[in-house]
This record gives sequence, structure tokens and C-alpha cells, in this order.
Amino acid sequence: MDQVNRNDIFVVSSEGMCSTVDYQVLTLLYQPIIGKSALILYLTLLNLVDRQSMISDEYLHSDLESLLDIETSEIEKERYKLEAIGLLVTFFASDSFTYEIKMPLSARSFVNDGVLGEYLISNITKTRFKKLLKIFKIKQPNKKQKYNISKAFNEIFPKIDKMYKNDYESSLLSGKAQTFRKLNGHDLDWRFINDSVPKDILDINKLTEAIKNKINQLSYVYDLNEIEMKDVMIKSIDSNDNLNIEELARNARNRFDELQAKTVSKKASKKELHKDVEIKSDNLEEYFNNISPKILLEELNDGIVLTSDLKIAERLLDEVGLDTGVINVLLAYIYKQKGNKLPGYAYFQKVALSWKRNKINSVENALNYIKHIDSMKNKKPNYYKQKSKPDVDVEWLDEYLKVEENN
Repeated sequence: MDQVNRNDIFVVSSEGMCSTVDYQVLTLLYQPIIGKSALILYLTLLNLVDRQSMISDEYLHSDLESLLDIETSEIEKERYKLEAIGLLVTFFASDSFTYEIKMPLSARSFVNDGVLGEYLISNITKTRFKKLLKIFKIKQPNKKQKYNISKAFNEIFPKIDKMYKNDYESSLLSGKAQTFRKLNGHDLDWRFINDSVPKDILDINKLTEAIKNKINQLSYVYDLNEIEMKDVMIKSIDSNDNLNIEELARNARNRFDELQAKTVSKKASKKELHKDVEIKSDNLEEYFNNISPKILLEELNDGIVLTSDLKIAERLLDEVGLDTGVINVLLAYIYKQKGNKLPGYAYFQKVALSWKRNKINSVENALNYIKHIDSMKNKKPNYYKQKSKPDVDVEWLDEYLKVEENN
């Protein structure tokens, strides 16, 4: 469909309702980039949603014209801004639109996003940017000489005699992204790390499961072994003798950069690292389930890996919670679709959330989903304008699709 008409029907759905802090983030961080008209459109659509069912009644775009006092053509332009920045996903079916509202990023995620943070600085200057950050900063209590004596769940609540298996409900209110996710088939040797780190510096046994899982994630994404992660952890201890999560992630990236800089020949390194790895269409599931994002990107990009690209994988694990193998498929697929380039995190987040909504929770599902998308593209009638596909040398995916078509 080329253009929205004022008599076209639309409904609005939302994954949640904005909190006071969300409104603050929208006003102070998003608005300088998207402008006031796009922000007003976002808030208007959000307020059309029924707070119980999280979906609105049917409306005409002429209703939006009356509410916003602008024409439908202008509404469409502002909608594009919301889609591009990840606040809105638009669906079209038959003769109606569905606008799916997305919650804004947290202030921390927004600022740490390479693209959004830089756009904000360019729009409001670095001085104003620093002043805005003060609004969102939280003063941390002094935890020195304090011990965590909080009770665990199983210390207070009795064990349930009979467990009932419930299917995962994806239609419930979502709230914020999960804080950690277990990795399949990847776990550091904690006994080795515990023996390597002096207890007067850091007691490994006192680390929470969430922190251990974050360390595991960083090791997986940046392909760091136990010795390298041990050094990263020691560097990340703050003045209160606590492990600082933000410093941990930053130091892991720095350690990755150091290792990359020491590589004399990236192509020679790639050959040595992957001499036992073959990418064949008949073992893709095993390949994606066992490879790290670093090695995958080396395979795809002739041995060259950027820290910013690996940070995308790190954030997809943290904020979206996709399966590790699925993230690898997503990285490879988008790399192919974008002509041997990786777009910014906002694009990946949009696609990843779509995959999660479609319950793509395994490598097998992800590969079948790609096959389905490819077959749908091939069925488009001739009057659709087809963009010329780049000549991308990712033969394993093309071979996989051909094999599946013949089965």
C-alpha cells in the first residue's frame, strides 16, 4: 500500500503502559530527536488503548486528524519517525492498520546506545546532554562494610508438592526486559576462577546468579576464556569492593579490543581459529548453537570484528532475551540482507522482538522462519517493485534455502 487514506481503519495495541520515568525519557531524550509532533502522535495512540485489554477500538485516520489537527499525510510522516526509532511497529492486513506501541528504552539503555546517544548530543549539544544525564542519575547508597542478609525464596516459601506445567503466555503485560538469561552449552569454569581470584579481592562464592550469568554472557559474546574474564572481573571492582556491572561490560569490550589489536594478521588468525569449522547446509543447527558471535562475525566478515557489532549481541541477550543460537542466526541473516553490513541496535531490536513474538525460540525455528520469509518474497506479484538483491557471499544460507525448497 503506497499511502494511508483518511478513511482507513486502524486499531492500537500496546505491550504496556508508560510509567512516570518513561514519560520523562520520552520527553527529554526521545523528543529532541523525533520532534514534538511525533511524540504527540505516540502519546495520542497510547491513550487510545484500553488499559484492561491493551487494545483500542477501531478508529478512522480522520479521527486522528481531528485529535492532532494535522492531515493524514503529515501523520504518516511522523509515524515513520516513531517506527524508525523503535517506538512503534505498523502492520497492515486487508483494509486496516494495527499500530503496536513499544515502550521506550530506559535512560541507561538510551544513552549507551551508540546511535541514539550520538543523535541526541548532535541535536542538543554535549553541554545540555550532560545536564540531562544528571536528572536520571541515582545516588547509590554506601554498601561498604555491609553484608547482604536478604532471604532467598526457598528459605521462606515451602516446596510445592505437585508442579503443574503451564504453557508460556506471551499475551500478558510485559513490563521491562528480563535481567538475565541462561546460556545453552556455555558455562565458565567457576572452580578455576574461584581458585585464581584471591578472596580478599573478590569472593566468587558470594556472587549472585544474575551477576554470574552476566559474566557468562560477556565471556560468550566476546569469546573470552577464564583467565581473560578473571582479569576483567578484577579490573571491575569498585571502591566499595563490589563488582560493578557496567564496568564489567566495558572492561570486557576493552579486553576484546586489546586482543584484536595484538592479532598480527586477521586473515591468518581466522584460518587458525576456524580450521575445524565448516559451514554446510546440513549442519547449520549444530553450527549456530555452538559458535560464539565473535567467531561467527569473523567467518562472515573475513576475520574483521567490531566491538560495536558484538555489543549488539550483548544487548540482545540482556534486553530481548533471545536464545543464543537464535541470536547467531539473526546476526547472520541481517548481515546477508543488508549487503555485508550490520545496522544499528535499534534495527536489530525491532526484528528480534518480532521474532520473539513469533515464538522463534530455537535455531531450527529461526531457519524455518527465514525459509518462510524467502518463499513469501518469491511469491510477490510482478507489480511490486523488487529491489535488486546484493551479491552477498554467504553461501550456507542460500544452499540451505535451496535444499529445503527441494524437500
